[in-house]
Amino acid sequence: MTADLLLRLRTWLTGTFTYESPDEVAGAMADATRWGWLPALSGVAVGAGQARAVHGESVADAAPASD
Repeated sequence: MTADLLLRLRTWLTGTFTYESPDEVAGAMADATRWGWLPALSGVAVGAGQARAVHGESVADAAPASD
């Protein structure tokens, strides 16, 4: 019974995580790339906006006031 269960599990895993055509492989790679990099790039965009805001504030504070 244990061997049968392991064989069924192996068959399910192989069927789930392998692709039968190059088009399916290309689509899976595109999805993995898109969803893998999107959060990282979003973080960079947010960080850049925050850096710009902080830099603008620090430059404004450092500028001498004209009398």
